[in-house]
Amino acid sequence: MEHVLATLFEVPSEAYQAFVELKAFPQNDDTRIAQAALVKNENGVITPVDAFDPLRQVDDDTITGTLIGSVLGILGGPLGMLFGANVGAWVGSTGSTDEALAQATLLETVAAKLNDGDVAIIALVQEKSEAPLDQFFGRFKSLVVRWDASTIQQQMEDALEVQADLHARAAAELKARHTKARKEKLEEFAQSIRQKFEELAQKFK
Repeated sequence: MEHVLATLFEVPSEAYQAFVELKAFPQNDDTRIAQAALVKNENGVITPVDAFDPLRQVDDDTITGTLIGSVLGILGGPLGMLFGANVGAWVGSTGSTDEALAQATLLETVAAKLNDGDVAIIALVQEKSEAPLDQFFGRFKSLVVRWDASTIQQQMEDALEVQADLHARAAAELKARHTKARKEKLEEFAQSIRQKFEELAQKFK
């Protein structure tokens, strides 16, 4: 089964240690790791700290153009910040955080749980059993959440459409406000000109 896995850590230093060890995780028929990224919430913006893809030999370990790369792009963009501002309150108001996370999308989960300074690992994996990676991350104070990879792909496509729509609406709103402000400014100018002529008319009656 192909999963996108998000591991949320209580202790940031453990996330860094886990990511280093994850790079050396033995690839076999039971568990394969195709892509992984270490992300951090810095001042409300989720940014990648490190990443690896065993099939892409690049110096900077970039994963742009991949599924995980798409996830990072959305999380670090306006939609990710919007989720972070609103979903946290929703999760906090539920009776069970774990239950809420199980029902949430990946974007909602990471944005809601990753507070400023927190670090997480997001990975694309293939698992015959969840046990090996559960045991691996179980050595740390962490919470592991999984989603079907095809579901995440659909979520990313939907998120990109929503983000594009938000951008278009924002651009239209800015243009409308600019037009309104310009019209008001021109009206004020025209009124001041009319007032000057009225003053002249009164002076030279």
